[in-house]
Amino acid sequence: MNILLTGFSGTLGTAVAKTLIGSGHKLRVLLHGAAIDPRNFDFDGEVVWGSLTHHHLFNQMTKDIDVVVHCAWEGRGVTEGMLEKANLDGTMRLIESAKHNKVKTFIHISSVGVYGLSRSMWGEVLDEEHALVSKEESLNPYPYVKVLIEKKCQEVSEELGMNFIIIRPGLLFSDVKAPAKKLISLKRKKYGILVGNGRNHLPYIHVNDVAAMIATIIEKPPRKGVYNCVPTTYLSASEFLKKWGKFYQHSIKVIPLPPIVVRLMNWLAQKLKSALGRKTLSPSIDYQILTGIRDIRYSAEKAVQELEWQDNITKAVAMWGDPDSG
Repeated sequence: MNILLTGFSGTLGTAVAKTLIGSGHKLRVLLHGAAIDPRNFDFDGEVVWGSLTHHHLFNQMTKDIDVVVHCAWEGRGVTEGMLEKANLDGTMRLIESAKHNKVKTFIHISSVGVYGLSRSMWGEVLDEEHALVSKEESLNPYPYVKVLIEKKCQEVSEELGMNFIIIRPGLLFSDVKAPAKKLISLKRKKYGILVGNGRNHLPYIHVNDVAAMIATIIEKPPRKGVYNCVPTTYLSASEFLKKWGKFYQHSIKVIPLPPIVVRLMNWLAQKLKSALGRKTLSPSIDYQILTGIRDIRYSAEKAVQELEWQDNITKAVAMWGDPDSG
């Protein structure tokens, strides 16, 4: 199939591109001109240089395309109002162009952030029917703009005349991107920094497992659907980071970062930015802290049952070294 992939240079976009090319699909990608060094550009598909703000490219970009996989997010130094305009307006215009050019399937990549930072109490898990977060409770423009995009997409999906699917991935990790705030290498030892004590559960998901869900949907797309793309095995953030290290043959020591230290570091960073005259949009410090310390669990049951999807790599990491892991 002929597939348009936006957000190609991102961690997820790169994984999706490799998976789809490996399956024999032909790719056209939207790539920001400043995203990568062209000298290191190793891709034989078709490239459209631009971003979500370059609406004049969309009609030609979606021409002769069977499937659009929309991973792009425009967040380069924009203000809160512009963040909404760039991403909401850009996504809706891309959908309109896809409709005009009779694209068969549109896959929009959202985020489990649309549920907010509700705790999972007494084993409760959040499924696709859980209410989306309000602007006041979101604490960060990123998840709320994702909510706005989803709501707008749901409004127009019936009249699009195409398969329209929303995927909500968890927190992405890969073979080299650790499930931690930072991974620091010192004297052959790696130190992973987690906000809080790391005893909470977070929805770490390998980018290749997300790419596998996308590939599955492309081969047999439902007419309409929303799917969480999250781990099927629950493990504390600290234990998952340690398992990730063992899986990829790293010796990792977990460094818990108390919230008060995060607040102090943020205060110093803001003072430095102010002194340098830099004014950029950054997530609320409360959002950063709560993301790291809240015990949040999500259900992948719908994707497992309807798509027959499995988080094979994520599960292998989570079960690494267990006696019954095979």
